[in-house]
Amino acid sequence: MRLMALFAAFSLSVSAQSVTRAGLTVTYRDPADRGQLARVFTVWQKAAQDLKAKGLTLPPATLTASRNASDFASLTGYPAHIAAITLKGNIYTQRLAALHARNLLPYTLRHEAFNLAQPPDLPRWLAEGLARVFSGEAQKDPPERTGLETLSERELDTLLARASGLGLNRVYREATRRAAQRLKQQGWQETLTLTSR
Repeated sequence: MRLMALFAAFSLSVSAQSVTRAGLTVTYRDPADRGQLARVFTVWQKAAQDLKAKGLTLPPATLTASRNASDFASLTGYPAHIAAITLKGNIYTQRLAALHARNLLPYTLRHEAFNLAQPPDLPRWLAEGLARVFSGEAQKDPPERTGLETLSERELDTLLARASGLGLNRVYREATRRAAQRLKQQGWQETLTLTSR
């Protein structure tokens, strides 16, 4: 009997809980993540408003918060150090409480919201650069050069697909630099309609 009670308690601690609000369904396995739900929905609603102002519509979405970093890697097939990824219209994140503790939660949510709402034919480098500008991540980038300024946009796309660790950070910074430059010259509306330049 005692063994059954322990098993039931363990099952409750790892069973997933889901909450839906403002077009977002959040599924989490760590009970500590429940304390982040109000923040998640507030950031999500603001992101939807900001995207609408840029002519983009945020579709209904699902977000699955992982139990831990290795759970994230097994759910997504991506490295355990990544904060979040959108796959086939579904967002997968690290534990919400862990993202909040590292002050990454709002940036992560806004980045993935942009990825969901972006035009489907944006080149990857531009999509990721714009997502980082939209999320506010770009404000944290160091001002020094990336050393990737001479790469073509196609080469930048290839590096985004292959780079890892600190090298990937540098590639994201270069994509962001170029996206921000394009926004400065052309604004959001025109930049979002550029697919082949």
